[in-house]
Amino acid sequence: MKTTLHILTFGLLMTVFSCRQPNEKKNVAAVTTDTLQTAIDKKEKERLEKRRKIEEQDKADSLRLDKVLQDALKIANQNIAKDRFVKKYEVMPDSIPVSVEINLDYHFTKTNPHLIIRRNEPSAIYIDIYSTRDNRFEKVVSHEQWTMTYVNDTIRDINGDGLNDFVVNWYGASGCCLKAFSNVYILRQDQKAFSGNFEFINPTFSPREKIIRGVCYGHPGETEMYKYKWNGEKVDTLEYVSYEKNDNGEKTGKILISNTEPFGDKFKILKRLNNVPNEYKKIEGYDWFTGKL
Repeated sequence: MKTTLHILTFGLLMTVFSCRQPNEKKNVAAVTTDTLQTAIDKKEKERLEKRRKIEEQDKADSLRLDKVLQDALKIANQNIAKDRFVKKYEVMPDSIPVSVEINLDYHFTKTNPHLIIRRNEPSAIYIDIYSTRDNRFEKVVSHEQWTMTYVNDTIRDINGDGLNDFVVNWYGASGCCLKAFSNVYILRQDQKAFSGNFEFINPTFSPREKIIRGVCYGHPGETEMYKYKWNGEKVDTLEYVSYEKNDNGEKTGKILISNTEPFGDKFKILKRLNNVPNEYKKIEGYDWFTGKL
């Protein structure tokens, strides 16, 4: 009788346990899911709040800098009849110092004056160029450069058409390798407007040839060189130069001249040489290409 009672009691406990266990698992799973969802929602709210603050700050910065620019334009407009005009000053909108330079001159041609307005603040440099048209200033270039990366800017004939162009030189703030950049704005034949922005990495310009040679991004001795040619407001790729490598990735001693960088389906070898062509040996960064720094 006791044995039968024990068996019935054990069976009843097992039934209760088996009925409770799935519910307990469900409860634990539900709590875990709820906690995870709460954490996700919290992160998403934090992300959206951070984004909102960034957008608000960007808008405030944009309004602040635009006011500085409009004030500078007012001063320039008061002197638009002059052949040359220069004014430098500093303002402190929102307690942030901004250095301003207004420079009206025949910067690019001898016949058409251009106005250059520079705004320098702690984080960035803004350069706006205007041509004169119908006794008013018309914006033809607008360039923004992070202060940390800015090197200089120059006015020179880059593409060999006899007209001075605008070039901003800067150096990349991150990355392992040689990364000197130039952003080029070509003065158009009307001698007033400019082309869009052409960006080159590690370039050496040869206006006489209408050629740009340069070194691509990569580790010393492991990257390529390029050769481009100006074609109006376009740039044509002429060739790439690289070291030939065997299946083990070892250099064979040969130089490849190709239509593209040495990878991808379109890669085609144009020439196989024993030495690098002399035209490349004097460009900026050639020692980076060879790896003999």
